[in-house]
Amino acid sequence: MGRFWIYLVPVKVSLFVLALAVVALSACTTLENRRDMYFPQKVNGPYTRMLKDGIPKPQPVHGEAPKGMSDGKSVVR
Repeated sequence: MGRFWIYLVPVKVSLFVLALAVVALSACTTLENRRDMYFPQKVNGPYTRMLKDGIPKPQPVHGEAPKGMSDGKSVVR
């Protein structure tokens, strides 16, 4: 056991440094959480409007149904 200890120390130290780096880098979401601090302009995109106004109701379709039957390969006119 004594002579293998010298080989385990670098492995344990490197695993500790790797675990520390994973924890330190995974907790850094400042830019995502504080986007308004860096970009204060209000956005008015389609998803922002849906969040504010709610999801729009689908409009009813007016017109006639296509005449004839399609075979699935050609376009019915």
